[in-house]
This record gives sequence, C-alpha cells and structure tokens, in this order.
Amino acid sequence: MSSTKRILLRFYLILSLLFVINGLLYYYKEISLRGYYSDAILFWLWLLMSFVIIILFWKKLLAKLFLAAIIVTFALSIIAMMLPFYALINSTTSLGLYINKDLNENYRAQIVGYGPMVYPWLEVIEKKGLLEKRIIKCTDSDLMNDNLDIKIRTAKDIIFKSETDSTLVLTLFYGGPNKTITFDKHTGKIISIQNN
Repeated sequence: MSSTKRILLRFYLILSLLFVINGLLYYYKEISLRGYYSDAILFWLWLLMSFVIIILFWKKLLAKLFLAAIIVTFALSIIAMMLPFYALINSTTSLGLYINKDLNENYRAQIVGYGPMVYPWLEVIEKKGLLEKRIIKCTDSDLMNDNLDIKIRTAKDIIFKSETDSTLVLTLFYGGPNKTITFDKHTGKIISIQNN
C-alpha cells in the first residue's frame, strides 16, 4: 500500500471514529459539535471520504461490500415512506432549520423540524467550547395553546430576555401577540408562559 493511501485511510478511520463518537454523544447525552452545521459538515465529509476510500481500494472485497452497504442503507431509508430519508436530508442540510440564533455568548436557540410527520420544535443549546449540549427542547404541545397562529413553527424570531441560576426566559416573537416562556435550565421544563 502506498504512503498516500495509508495516510488517507488513517484520516478516514479517525474521521469515522469522530463521526461515531459524535453520534453516540448526541444520542445518549445530547452533546454535539458546536453550531448547527458542524454535525452536517462532519456527515458530508465522512460520506465523501467513504467514496474516496471505496475508489482507492476498489479491488478489495471489503470496499465493494461497503459500497453495497451504503446503497442498501439509503434504499431502505427511502422504502419506509421516505421518513428516515427525509430525516437524514433535513438533519444534514439546512432544509430542517427554520431559525438559528445566537442568544448570547453562552446559548444559542434553533427551531428545527426533521420530518414531514412532526412539527418543528424549539431547542436551546448551551455552548461549551468546541462542543455544545441541548438543555431545552420545547414542542407545540408543551405550549398548550389552542391558537393555531401562535405555534413554534410560525415564530419569526427568538429573543433572549433574562437568566438566573435556575431559569432562562425567552420570547418567541410573532409580530403580534408574542409568548414569553420561562424555562427551568436544569430540567428543561416550562415554568410559566406569558402572552404579550
């Protein structure tokens, strides 16, 4: 094996390990790389490098099996009413992002929706250097509002109001009646909602 192939293979293995660790950290601890696009860039870089490795090692049986596994995975994600495929595309591109806003140096908020069968939700993410942790996830059902015009998915902006040791107060701006929501930072639950 040439030194170029060896270097690319090592880079790919490190990238794959980082990709797996990132996925496991998000699944079990809701910790990911900082920023909305960091995870998407990591995925597309991994996928691109997968094809580079497949091309470089095409004569090996393992490369052919790896290509088949990628194709079968994408095919299976499309067969089930395309729901896993929509989730993959929406989570690895900006299609699933409605609003992404830095609230201050410690927090960012985003409204995201990754599938056609679920409504978008609000997430508040705490920045921790290169990593960040989701501390709040709020859905329309959490707001318990019968007014169809005042839903998370129709918000035009997210405004940081205040913070204490245990609470975080945000306003969902609609351009009409707005919602000021007080969250418990430790549990992620809503403490109070005010219409203003």
